[in-house]
Amino acid sequence: MSAPILVIDFGTTTSAASVVTDDDAWLVAEPASGGYLWPSAVCWDGQQLLVGTLAERRKRTDPTTYWAEFKRGLAVDTPVLLGHRWFRPSELVVTVLSALKAEAQRQLGGEIDRAVLTVPASYVNGDPRRARMAAPAEAAGFVAVELVPEPAAAAFAYETSHHGGELVLVYDIGGGTFDAALVRLGEQWHEVLGHAALDDCGGRDIDALLSSRIRHESDQWLTPLRATMAATPSAPAALRLSLAIAEFAQRIKHQLTDVPVAQDFLMPNTPMYQLARPEFATMTAAQLGRTVTCCRDLLARLGVPLSEVSSVLLAGGSSRMPVIAERLERELGRPLRRLPEPDLAVVRGAANWLRRSGSRVIQAARVPARTVPLAFDIPGGSARLLRWHVLPGETYAEGNPLARVRLPDGALWDLTASAAGMIDRYLVQPGRDVAASDWLALARH
Repeated sequence: MSAPILVIDFGTTTSAASVVTDDDAWLVAEPASGGYLWPSAVCWDGQQLLVGTLAERRKRTDPTTYWAEFKRGLAVDTPVLLGHRWFRPSELVVTVLSALKAEAQRQLGGEIDRAVLTVPASYVNGDPRRARMAAPAEAAGFVAVELVPEPAAAAFAYETSHHGGELVLVYDIGGGTFDAALVRLGEQWHEVLGHAALDDCGGRDIDALLSSRIRHESDQWLTPLRATMAATPSAPAALRLSLAIAEFAQRIKHQLTDVPVAQDFLMPNTPMYQLARPEFATMTAAQLGRTVTCCRDLLARLGVPLSEVSSVLLAGGSSRMPVIAERLERELGRPLRRLPEPDLAVVRGAANWLRRSGSRVIQAARVPARTVPLAFDIPGGSARLLRWHVLPGETYAEGNPLARVRLPDGALWDLTASAAGMIDRYLVQPGRDVAASDWLALARH
């Protein structure tokens, strides 16, 4: 790795980035907050899109110009009106990735043209969301974009030596999604044996349950407030109330991470709201039960007994909730691996994986003939040919990159020459799927 690479974990609720060089890896701090977690939110101010904390600070001015969690809209990519302008979710992804890239380059003091982008495990080959993540990264100015499954990346965030072949169940619950993956850890490469996901089960879904409970239990003092809004209709005012209740629900949830009973006031003149952990556990039981079922179904589909899983790795910001650890210990009974900052596990793990992965080049198989076919031992047996680096009639040296492919897990590999020669003609054009030992081109040695 000679040039710096930007690793990006673009999440439903927050995003993070890490600059990886030959010597180091460091997280990109957001200028507005100084933190490493950038809110995945935008706000249209009439002239430009504000990103992250700047958008969060502006959202109460006119909530109709603010949008978060637009990652959930990538499947259909339907435009949404912000203020008086329409935006597709994929356009907003470009905006966030561009902001991360610009700040990373400013802090680095140089250009970054390659990216590693983590994606949910549910973004399998053929899922349009894969392209709607890769294409915005290219639109943001990256000339090479690799895709890495989030739970596979998270497995490398646990900084400890491990024995080859160890099976780890990754339990990754973020703001918007839940991912489970069974990963076989190796010294250099990981192997995702299987994965499963719930696209509607994250921290924000728990926030929505809590917001609904707060609305129901506080109806007595919310009703007069709504009546005032009805007397003077104002969509922004109603949206501001919804935002206030949602943020209040998050504060209650975060309190319960640290104390057994949460207490807070939505407004100075409203009664104190109180919620204890047992009530919270009951309220979230069905939602968290879905995640446990997802894990069990994954293991059953793979034919792996729970007893063979060495540990469960907790990742994602929502995994901080004590009710999750209690539920997993009770129902799965495997040792839990906790990370000090689980919301940064994916970006840090992806950076660790990238630094361990080496040059990742494949030499062509040697065939003793003047006109020879070029075939390659592709890891996993298949890939998609993205581009040729050498044109027909052009010569190349031994070790020279000839073409680039993308593996099914999203990783990019360069196919290199095992001996000097000249490309005679292509046998496979870019955009086609290829398999190990397929003849991709004819060369003259």
